[in-house]
Amino acid sequence: MENVYEQNYLATFSQLLKTSECNESGVVVELSEFMDKLVKRTTEIQVDGGRMFILGNGASAAFANHMALDWSKNGKVNTYSLSDSALLTALANDFSYESAFSEFLKIEKATNKDIVVTISSSGNSPNIVKTLEYCKENQVQTIGFSGLKSDNKTRDLSTFSLYVPAKTYGMVECIHQVFLHLWIDKFMGIFEWDRNSIQNMNNSEFNL
Repeated sequence: MENVYEQNYLATFSQLLKTSECNESGVVVELSEFMDKLVKRTTEIQVDGGRMFILGNGASAAFANHMALDWSKNGKVNTYSLSDSALLTALANDFSYESAFSEFLKIEKATNKDIVVTISSSGNSPNIVKTLEYCKENQVQTIGFSGLKSDNKTRDLSTFSLYVPAKTYGMVECIHQVFLHLWIDKFMGIFEWDRNSIQNMNNSEFNL
């Protein structure tokens, strides 16, 4: 049969979107409630002059850079990722790669006015786990995006957790991107349905 792979791929993607699990402090909540809580927390950060830090490795680092751009430029929320290669390699060299993210947060003096977002397909990357442990010890709220094994450490350590029950990295990575965009789009009131105009982020023709 033609297109079996493509049909299975897209059907599985759709099913994983629907079965991804949201938690707040270990308690399962519905996706709509979860996103409302994230929007509320982000609004508080914006109003109170707090900051958002988004951290990840590999593809997740690219997502972190992307979302830090969107939140800062479009969402008007002060958002940072560890995208400076000189700083990242210095921290990894002088401390360890496992400690690089948490040392970055120490330099930035992250407090309970801020929030730290981690993106990890496995949820068990040592530098992500160490970051979440550091935040928990210092009363800094966290949002952890994870996948693969259901017992990953990100789910246990995060204030807010979004877990994708997929077995492959590509699925987890793509679904993380969907939920990351859902969050900022809901915050900004951007929608695809029931609209006739095309979104334009250029300042001269700005249109959400």
